[in-house]
Amino acid sequence: MKKNIITTFFLFSTLALHITFPVAAQTKCEGTTTPAYFSLYKNKQATFTSAMDAGTEQRYKIEWFIGGKSVGFVVKKPGESFVLKKSTFTSQSFSVTGFHKNRDKWSLSRNKIFPDSKGGVQVRFDDGACDNSFVTSPDLKVIIKMD
Repeated sequence: MKKNIITTFFLFSTLALHITFPVAAQTKCEGTTTPAYFSLYKNKQATFTSAMDAGTEQRYKIEWFIGGKSVGFVVKKPGESFVLKKSTFTSQSFSVTGFHKNRDKWSLSRNKIFPDSKGGVQVRFDDGACDNSFVTSPDLKVIIKMD
């Protein structure tokens, strides 16, 4: 009986300490899991190319909008390209969202936006490992050229 009381006391004390002082050795993952949004000028198109450098299965989704209303989307695998055709509307925009496969479930990937050396924009995604490899070796890189 006394042993159960002592065990229960230590169990609740440990639980209280974990809630009060969370583990400080957590890795701070860079990037954001929200889609990367861009705007297109009237009569401009966007060309998307991609490359992957990860052992985890990945994909990306491009969704386009007119006046804030979704009018279409496409999901692509790394290495596949896509062209978002020119529009006569002045308020066309699009978003790029990355996903990685974790076991059998697709999860959102963190992203960061970088300039591309050839004049475009790069959206770089991680593979869920939280290794912050956006600069040195992004796991999935989507290059967007708007012309």
